[in-house]
Amino acid sequence: MGIAFKAKSGLTTGCSRRCSAALRNAAELNRYGLNMNRDEKEICNLLGLHDLSAESFSKEEKRRRKTPDFRVSHGREFRFFCEVKSIDKDLWLDKRLDMSPSGVIVGESRNDPIYNRLTDDIHTAVKQFDAVNAELTYPNVLSWVNHDRHCGFLDLIAVLTGNALTDDGGALPIFQQFSEGRIRGEKARIHLYIWLDEFKPKRLLFNQAHQVHHQTLCNLFGVDPASIKQIRS
Repeated sequence: MGIAFKAKSGLTTGCSRRCSAALRNAAELNRYGLNMNRDEKEICNLLGLHDLSAESFSKEEKRRRKTPDFRVSHGREFRFFCEVKSIDKDLWLDKRLDMSPSGVIVGESRNDPIYNRLTDDIHTAVKQFDAVNAELTYPNVLSWVNHDRHCGFLDLIAVLTGNALTDDGGALPIFQQFSEGRIRGEKARIHLYIWLDEFKPKRLLFNQAHQVHHQTLCNLFGVDPASIKQIRS
C-alpha cells in the first residue's frame, strides 16, 4: 500500500455553488441541507472549493442497504463516493470529574481509545463503500472532521502504516496491531483520506495502490502527484 500526504490550507464556511443554489431552493432543502449534520456540511464546503458537489443518497436507498454519505460529482459527471466521520471530544475524564466530590483527584490508567476509534471508522466505512462500490469501479474517499485535541493526523498515519513518525524522519513500528489487524486489507479499499481539524489546514492522505483512482483524485483536488511526500509504511 503506497501512502502519501499533502497538506493544503483552506477551511471555509459557505457551501459550494451547487449546494448554495440547492439550499435556496425550497424543493431541494431536504436533499442538500436539512439532513446534513455540521461535519457533513463542512466536508461539502471543502469539496466546493474544488468545484465538486456532494449529493446525499435518498431515504429509499438508505433503507435498502448501507451507503456512504455522498455521491460526489464534478460538473455533471459522477467521480467518487465519500463518507464523513466525526471525532468528538473524549469526555471520559470530564464525566469522572462530574461524578466525584469537589477537591477529589480522579483518573486511572486505560488503553488509549483513539486508535480503536479510527480503526472502527475505517472498518465501518469500508462496509458502506462495498455496499455500493464492491468492484472499486470508482474511488472511495473517507473524511474525518476532528473535534478532539488529543487526536490528530499523526494518529491516522499510525493506524494506517503501523508506524510512529519521529522528528528525524524515522519510523517506529509500534502500532502494527492496528495496521495489520482487521483493517489490513480494508484500508487499501479507500483511495483518499481527508483530515480536517478545527482551525488547522486540511490534510490529504493518498493511497497510491490504484493508480487510475489516484490520478483521478489528484486531478480533482489540484495536487501534483510528484509533490506528494511519501510516508514509510
